[in-house]
Amino acid sequence: MTLIEVMVAVAIMTMMIAGVWASFRGTVRGMKATEAIQTRYGMIRNAMGTMSRELSMAYLSFNRPASEIKHYTLFEGRDGFDADSLTFSSFAHLRIRKDANESDQSVIQYFLAKDPKDASRTHLYRRETKRLTGDLPERLENYYPAYVLCEDVKEIDFKYWDVRKIEWVDEWRTTQKDLHPDRLPTRVKMTMKIKDQTGKLVSYTTQVPLFMQEKIDLSK
Repeated sequence: MTLIEVMVAVAIMTMMIAGVWASFRGTVRGMKATEAIQTRYGMIRNAMGTMSRELSMAYLSFNRPASEIKHYTLFEGRDGFDADSLTFSSFAHLRIRKDANESDQSVIQYFLAKDPKDASRTHLYRRETKRLTGDLPERLENYYPAYVLCEDVKEIDFKYWDVRKIEWVDEWRTTQKDLHPDRLPTRVKMTMKIKDQTGKLVSYTTQVPLFMQEKIDLSK
């Protein structure tokens, strides 16, 4: 083989290797992007699934007079424009350890807040008590920590179906005598807005029926 033939062969081989590497690099990049999207959608599905399960077990009880300051069972949906909050009593608490000093009844709270290390990010947080405490929603942060339920949530909106008005309402507060002191909404509609990879705001919506419409008498 002459020197020219060797150089031509090396050039062709180099071009083939470069083409294969470019194709492989594009495939790896696409797999990473797809994995990130699937992980993100999985986080959103898990968050909405968790909220749906816990909300479906919300309840009220007759165990305390309405005139008392403490509200051991409650359903407090507060309208915050783009950042609603929801606090409710539920049978959804899961005891992990045998004979743990906990109850299957707890108070659960959802709310939006800034990331403590990066103020440009906003997350959906979840807080849960180990038992019914009687404290109002704004006091729970003094006793129980909150954990991120879903990262980078831009907006969270809760709406409540009022069968008496036959319409969706923005707030539902059982701790206020002039609002809904003795009943739960029949359905809750949750809408989360999250930016996708292109920066577009995408909405995810689901509805949850609340099955325990009758107040429970825990004294029996």
